[in-house]
Formats: sequence, structure tokens, C-alpha cells
Amino acid sequence: MKKLLVVLLFVIPISVSSQHIPAALKKANNSFNRFDYEKALTQYLKLEEKGISKYYVTRRIADCYRMLNMPVLATEWYEKAVNFPDVEAETYYLLGLSLRVLKRYDESEQYMSRYYTLTKTKPLQRGLSPEDYLAFIKSDSGRVVVTNLGINTNYSEFGPQIWNKNLIFTSNRPKDEMVKYKDARNNRSFYSIFSTPMNNLFNNRKTNLFIPGFNSKFNEGPVCFSSDKNTIYITRNMVVDQSGKSELDIVSLRYRNGKWDKSYATLPLKMKGYMIAHPTISDDDERLYFVSDMPGGFGGMDIYYSERKGGFLSQPVNLGPNINTPGDELFPTITSDGRLYFASNGHTGLGGLDIFVALPLGNGFSEPINLGPGINSSFDDFSIVFEEGGQSGYFASNRPGGKGEDDIYHFEMVTPLNYTLITGVIKNKETGQPEADVQINVTKRNGMPVASFQSGADGLFNIYLISDDYYKFSFRKRLMEPVEKELTPTQLGGFGKVTVNIEMELR
Repeated sequence: MKKLLVVLLFVIPISVSSQHIPAALKKANNSFNRFDYEKALTQYLKLEEKGISKYYVTRRIADCYRMLNMPVLATEWYEKAVNFPDVEAETYYLLGLSLRVLKRYDESEQYMSRYYTLTKTKPLQRGLSPEDYLAFIKSDSGRVVVTNLGINTNYSEFGPQIWNKNLIFTSNRPKDEMVKYKDARNNRSFYSIFSTPMNNLFNNRKTNLFIPGFNSKFNEGPVCFSSDKNTIYITRNMVVDQSGKSELDIVSLRYRNGKWDKSYATLPLKMKGYMIAHPTISDDDERLYFVSDMPGGFGGMDIYYSERKGGFLSQPVNLGPNINTPGDELFPTITSDGRLYFASNGHTGLGGLDIFVALPLGNGFSEPINLGPGINSSFDDFSIVFEEGGQSGYFASNRPGGKGEDDIYHFEMVTPLNYTLITGVIKNKETGQPEADVQINVTKRNGMPVASFQSGADGLFNIYLISDDYYKFSFRKRLMEPVEKELTPTQLGGFGKVTVNIEMELR
């Protein structure tokens, strides 16, 4: 995926150690901050040859290579950067991400562990070791069939949405317009919103601008629609000052009398100097999710939501560290059954951006679950949308074998991907009181670890599991007799809830 403003991937700010910043370094930084990574790379390489701000420049060279989707060179330069005495913790994290893209998982986890040790944090991976968690992710393979679409080109296509039997998507393919604006950094067209009928997507190559005459000079998309399909929310580069500086914002349009109204409204959510993007709205149109780099987050881009109250949108609420990480969380999709799908390079995955699902749990969401091989690869996989029924849909990826930078793929579940919420309470058999801190280990029938966690202070526990597998639960606590419980696909059924209450007694 091209690391442009409409996509905006994780770059952690770093500081220059010396008080005096050379003019050549200022120019390189300006290029980097304008997302002109090719020009910035050339400038930083010249500075590196002169030995200027060695750690800072080395790290920035690595950042440029990563943003240019060159993981081999990014890894080489991050490895150089972590050898400096003034290395920052985040550099270990970025090296781990780059190694993950190259499928060098063992090395990746060494540097990720270093980051988590230095920052006194820990990753969410169901209480498993990195090796066991990665094996668990890979174990659910062969579930999905993926097909490249005929509408893809050697340019970038992503952000699929469905509107009135049309596939809507974002692309930087050339447009048939009198005045052609191009991004000076790569001489490519800016991103626009396109549409194509859904009746022959595998062979059809004909596309049209979705809202002719609405395009600005800069980037448009991705988008989402209200439940009645009569309101569209669009990520858009908006000019914010007289110098021409632009920032990502979200605007909305209404569909009236068979056409989209060209007058738009901005949402009262954006903070000056920061961005909001990638909208998705709940089925009742009462909660809007989006991503932002506003202060108070957990990393690069975080997922937030705003609720409609009395006709107005509330202040943004961060979804918290269960969803957001030191990396980027991007392209959220909320489904009618309350599942939150999103792309992340911060949660443990197969490499690059992976697509995760967080299932409704209480007033929030469960720990995110990686969708596994097929949907995910060691490259960037993102922006998923579902067809009716929830077992097929579309997503974008820059995996090998495509037609361009990012392609849109159709997916079909060979076997349905349903989840069951396992919940229950553990009590002392003699006293009837809840048992806290009981160690709960979940494995598959073949012994593969699935999760390892403890019951809460009230003896409660819960976990989502894929519904079509066999699981063994082991409950252990010091001085108490262990208890084991098996669950079969028949017991789990489809998407739903199963209650498992456990009694434990003293030895």
C-alpha cells in the first residue's frame, strides 16, 4: 500500500539530539513531513555520508524505506539504528514490524519483546507466547477463497463499499477530466472515488467517477454510507491555511432526488493540526467510528468513536488499549451484528497490516482476533466490507500476484467463520463463593494452545472461540483439585453464547 495521506501509516516522531539543526537536515525533514519519502531518502542518505545526526538520520532512512514499501532495506537500516547508544524504544518496535513483513518471525519477536520490556507494556495475544500465538493464527487456514477483481489496474484500488448494487472504491488511477491534478511526489493522480456495477466484477473493467464534479485538487476516500444509503461520509484532504497545507478530515453529503448533493458538511470532530479519517457508522446511525492521530492516543493512528446525542456528535472517545496499539489501527468497519473489523500493524499478525475482528462484549469489544491466512498475508491487508450474510465480501491487499500497488479482492468463506462467546463463573464447591485468579488454559483437540488467562475477582471468565472446532478447558488453582471441560462444535453451534459454570474443591 502506498504510504500517502489517504492511507497514513505509522511514523513515530523522533528528536534531533543537537540543538542546532543544519539547513540540509531541515530540508530533509520538510520533505519527510510532506510525505515525499523518495526525496527525503535521497537527502538523508547524503547527510548520513557526512556523519550528521547519525542516529536520527539512520532511523529516518529506515523510516523512508519502510514507507516506500521496501522492507529489506528498511530492516537493514533499523538494524543499524538499534546499535546506537541513544536508540529509542520505538525503533525496536519498527524493526520488529519490518522483520514480520519478511516472515522472520523469531527475530521480530526478539525486538518486539525488547520494546515491551523498555516501555513496561505487553502485547495482546491471549496470554500465549509469540510462537504459540502465531501458530494459532496460522492453524485456521484453508477457510477462505480469494479472487482478484477485473476492475484492478496497475494503480492502487482499496476501500471497497457497497451501494445500491454498485461497488464503490478509492483509486489513484487517471481520471478523464479537463484539468488533471497530480501528486508532485510521484506524478500520479490524486485519489478519487469510483464505482462499478457488481454484476460482473471478475471480468468487468469499466468504472466511473462516483460523484462527478465533486473531486477536489487533492485526495478523496475512503468512504462509508448510512444505513439508508442516503448519506455518504468521505475522507478528504482539506486545505487548512493560506500556504496550501492540507489535513485529512471527514465530510458528509446527502443523496436527494436521485443524485448526490455537491454541498458538503464537515464533522465537528477534528482538532487543528491533527487528522480524522476512515469513517464507518453503526447500523442505527448513532455511532460513528473513525481513525485519528489526535493527542491522547496509544500510537500512530487510533480508532475513536463519536455518538449522536440530541442530533449532535459527542466528543471523540478512544477505544482504548484493548483495540489500539503503539502501531496503526486503520480502516474500521462496523457490521450490523456489532462486530468491529479493522486493520492493524500493531497487534501480532502475519506481517504488514493484518485484518482483525473485535466482537461485542459488555459495553465494549473483545480482544481482537486475527482473521488468519487467506484474508491476511505477510503484506498489507486492509479495508474489509461484507456482503449480505457476512460470509463473503471484499478487501484490499498489496500481496504479490496482483495487478498493481493495492488491489481489491473478493473473498468467500468455504466454511462459515462464526464465533461463540464462552462465559461462566468459577465457584468454590464447599462455600459457593467465587474463585478468583483461577488459571484457565484453552487448547485445541490436538493440544495446540489457544489462550491462557485467569478468572476475575468475581470468578467470571469469558472468551470468544471459532464455533466449528473442538476445545479443551483446564481450570487450575493452588491447593484445589483441577477441573477439565471439553466443548464440541455441536455444543458451540453458530454465533452465540455458551455458559460454562465450574465448581472447584479443595484437595
